[in-house]
This record gives sequence, structure tokens and C-alpha cells, in this order.
Amino acid sequence: MSLRRARLSLLAILLLAFALRVWRLGAQELRGDEAFGYFFSLPSPVAIVEATLELEEPHPVASYVLAHYWLGMAGHSEFALRFLSTWFGTVAVALMAALGRRLALPAGTLLGATALLAISPYAIWHSQDARMYSMSLALTLAVTVAAVAWLRQPRWGRAIACVILGLLALHTHYFNAFVLVALNLYALLATWPWAHHRRRLLGWAGIQAGILAGTGPWLWAARHILAGYHGNGDSPPLPDLLRRSFSVFAVGEAGTPPAALGQQWLWAGLSLFLVLLGGVTLLRAWSAREERWRGWLLLLYLAVPLAAIAWSSRGRPIFNERYLVAAAPPFYLLLAAGLAGVTRLGAGRGSWPRLAAGLLAVLMVGGMVAGLYRYHTEPAYGKTRGWRLLAAALERFSAAMPPAAVRIVQNYPDPTLWYYYRGPVEHLVLPPAAHDRAGAQALVEILVEADVRRVLLPIQSAANWDPDGIAEAALQEAYSPVVRREIGNWPLVVYVRPPALTPLAVALDRGLTLAGFSAEPMALPPGGLLAVHLAWQRSAGAALQGSEKVSVQLLDGSGRLVAQDDRPLPTDALRADGAVVAAYGILIPDDLPSGSYTLIAGVYDPAVSGAPRLLTRDGEDRVALATVVVLPAE
Repeated sequence: MSLRRARLSLLAILLLAFALRVWRLGAQELRGDEAFGYFFSLPSPVAIVEATLELEEPHPVASYVLAHYWLGMAGHSEFALRFLSTWFGTVAVALMAALGRRLALPAGTLLGATALLAISPYAIWHSQDARMYSMSLALTLAVTVAAVAWLRQPRWGRAIACVILGLLALHTHYFNAFVLVALNLYALLATWPWAHHRRRLLGWAGIQAGILAGTGPWLWAARHILAGYHGNGDSPPLPDLLRRSFSVFAVGEAGTPPAALGQQWLWAGLSLFLVLLGGVTLLRAWSAREERWRGWLLLLYLAVPLAAIAWSSRGRPIFNERYLVAAAPPFYLLLAAGLAGVTRLGAGRGSWPRLAAGLLAVLMVGGMVAGLYRYHTEPAYGKTRGWRLLAAALERFSAAMPPAAVRIVQNYPDPTLWYYYRGPVEHLVLPPAAHDRAGAQALVEILVEADVRRVLLPIQSAANWDPDGIAEAALQEAYSPVVRREIGNWPLVVYVRPPALTPLAVALDRGLTLAGFSAEPMALPPGGLLAVHLAWQRSAGAALQGSEKVSVQLLDGSGRLVAQDDRPLPTDALRADGAVVAAYGILIPDDLPSGSYTLIAGVYDPAVSGAPRLLTRDGEDRVALATVVVLPAE
């Protein structure tokens, strides 16, 4: 392949890599870790360092500090948050080509590996994720390129680059140290057997000393974090770890359904075979002993991080596929070499080896394309969980209420909601600590004392925080649930308490009396929630059947029903010596025209044929309560 053609091919691959990474960059919602990183990056760099040590954040500070300055220039949209990762992901593709060139790989293998990284669903996922993993990928690739260049021809500039890039890599993610371990093993194996190269080890030791001097103070300050981190992943057996690792490299997390273990084994087995074949192919192609250490570099570059993470996860549940990102480049380099090796295996046997290699390449690329398609089109594989819908629902259900009278409560401290909800209503976490039932009850008492009359609770699955419904149980001690709606991934429950009731004395059939009511807000927009409270009382000789139901309705000017809420009459709780207050919630239709509407209440018995209504002493089958104003839609 001519140099000009190779350069044009590389340029096309880089443009493709950037296009795939920037396409729909802001379309999917932030996930929890992205939102955490966003809020963690907002304070000053000094505050970020202090918070990392105080809160025992398990990642170092480089990515947060960089994001702090970037957000100040680019803004706070999802696109802006993720663009840093897109940039680093694209740079990583260029660095892949640089590494292949430093290793003197054949042009076809070099371009093939670069193209595989460019279209990799695994790499693209991280390039569209506002976390440090794409940055880790680029920095570990960069330090590898610099290290290979220095070991071939030591120069001061290359040594300084190794130190700076090594420092940045270690201050981005602690697991990047595993790549440095692989490079040190490579340096030892590539220089020790040759006497004229051994003196380079002294210079290499100086480079490592520079990296250690730059990271040592931080590692000492963060030693309690490194020693005390209990993990946020799992500890799979080695076969499962290899299956998950190689299948995610091959086709991404969306390439196979989580339950499709057979498909994962297929992709893992196929890619592992090609990787091993690629290693053998390169070792055979580099006939000189000194050249063969290039192949060993790739094998160490892949195996050491995998082995280190596997060993680390034995004692603590810290395995997660995203931690493998630094080992992705050698995987794709060896995979491309393996595809070329299929052709060499069948040399002299006709055209079938090329056909087999072509089919395998199509299969691998097809799996990657399928993974990308699922990631972008199937919600189960994407990042969107419905946060935008939830934020909009919170806006609607708190609309027209005094902000001081409303709270948004989470039963798990997920920061993502606070990126999307920017309204005036305060929020809190209930329970305030994991499994803290007493703390939840105390917080609810504080809400009641503060005259908070409406609480919005999106219920999040939180096995490690609120597995037993502590938040719901605590709120139901003082509030009544009036609305429950499925919004995105969450059931959203609205709890209410009444303001001061307007006294009434409306007697109905069967010895029932409507003793008072309240409704708020009296003016609200379409899509809002009207909370109604009715005070019921029974006479000493009441003839209630227990099957009665209450209907609270909103009527337009012509008497047409536009919205309602029907609930059983709390017959068992009714007393003659006091009123029982029951809560109702009327959801205003989104398309309801603005204007004045009449709020009425009535009681009927669905157990009787025709569901007759209970009449007042005046013979009316309804009680007009108030006029409610629906505001124009914004």
C-alpha cells in the first residue's frame, strides 16, 4: 500500500471515528455516574481535591479538574459534558495508528486495528460517556507510544513525555497503573537479554522514579481510599470474567442480551481465538529476537491489566467491564493481526483462507454494528431511563403550589435527577442514610412542622439503600397518596396533606355528612394536579353499607365532566364525634382549555343497580365546592 493511500485511509478512519462518537452525543440522558461527575466537577480544583479525600471518592482528580475548566468554557449541556470524552476517544484512534507504526505492524494490520477501534461499540460507549474512561484510554495509549519510542531510541523529549503522560494517566484512574506495570515488564524483557541495551534500564528507572515522585504524595494522601474501597462491581469466576471481558471488547455491552450467555461465549471464544492467533502471527512475522518483543508487548499490554483486575476482584467486588478500557488497544491490534493470520494459515491452499478471513472480518464488524444499533435504538441497551420525563412530571405536579409547601423526595441519593430538574422545589433523601427508618420518620415530622403539604416521591429500586419501602411507609404516617404514575423507569407517587379546611355541614342520605373541604391550588396549568380534601362524618344511626364511593369531579361551563377522581368512602373510619379527612387527586388534562371550572363532590353506591347517588336534604346529587381556574398553557 502506498504511503499516500495509507494516509488517506487513516484520515477516513479518523473522520469516521469522530462522526460515530459525536453522532447523537447529547441524545441519551446522563447516567448516575455521569451526573455525579458533573456535580463533583463544579467546585474549584482545590475543593475537588478536598472532597475527593474527605468523601473517599475512589477515582483521582485529573478528569474532574479538567471537566471543571471545560464546563466553564463549553457550558453544561449533555453534549458539552460528553464532548471531552469524544475528543479523547478520537485521539485514542489516532494514537492506535501511532502505536502500530512504532511497532512496525504491516499496513493492513495497522489500519484494520485502527478501524476496529474506530467502530468499536465498547470504545464509542465510553466516548459518549462523561467519565474518565475515554481519557484513560487515550493517556495509556499515549504513554505506551512514548515508552516504545524511548526504548527504541532514548531521547530527553521522549523521557519527559513518558513522565508527564504517566502522571496524567495515574491521576486519571488508579487502574492505569496496570498498563505501566506491563510497560515495565516489556522494558525489562526487551533490554536485559542484550548487553548493549541494558544501560537503557537505568534511564528507564529514572523515568519511573519521576512518575513515582509525581504520584507518591497523592497516593499517600489517598491511601485510606485505596485500602478501604469495598468495590462497586462484582467478583465473577475467572471463566465468566474472560467471557464478559472478551465479548464486551468484541461487540460491546449492547452486542448481546445480558441473559444470552451462549452468544457471549461465542463472541468471547471467537475473539480470544483471533487474539491468540494474532499474537502467534506477529511473533512468527518478527523473526529477529529483538523484534519479537513487540509481540510480547501487545500480549503483556492485554494480559497484565486483565490479570490484575481479575486478581483484585477476588477479595473485593470491583470487577466492571469499564475498568478494562486501558486494555482495549492491544485487543484490537491482536484481533486485526489474527484476521490476517487466518490468511497466512492457509497460504498455498487456494482462495479459501482469504474467504475465511473475510467472513470472520464481516462477522466481527457485523457484531459491532449490531451493538451500535442496539445502543442507539433499543432503550434496554441505552442510557436513557426517563429522567427528562420525570423532571417534566415534577414540574407539572408541583405547578402553582408555593415552593415552600412542596418537597421532592428521593428514596436513593441519585444525583441525575438534580441535573434535569432545575425548578424551585427543594429536595431531600428519604431515608437520609441507608436503611435509616428512624431518620426517615424524623424527617417526615420536620416536613409536617414546616407545613409541607405536597411531597413528590419517585421510587427508585435501591436494594442497598431502601429495599423495604422505608420512604413510603414514613410518608404514609402523615400524608395521603393521591396519584401514582409510571414515569420512565419510576413509579411517581404524590403525597398530600390538607391546608385549613373550609367548614361545611351538608347532610346526605344514610346519615353521612360532608363537614368540610379544601382544594389547592385553585389556579393551575394543564397537566397539573388539584389536591382535594373532604371531611366526612357519620350520624349515630347512619345506615352506610360500606360499598359507597366518593367522586370528586371538575365540570366545564356546560356541566360536562372534564376530570375526576373516585375513591371508596372511608366507612370504617367514620365516627359520629369527629370528622375523617380523605384525600383525592384530580389530574388536569394536558389539552384542557383555560378558563373557570366547577369542582363538585358526590357519593354513589356501585353495589346497587344503577349506582344511585346519595342525595342532600335539598334533593341534590352533588355538592358544589369551589371554582377552579385552569391557566393558559405555556
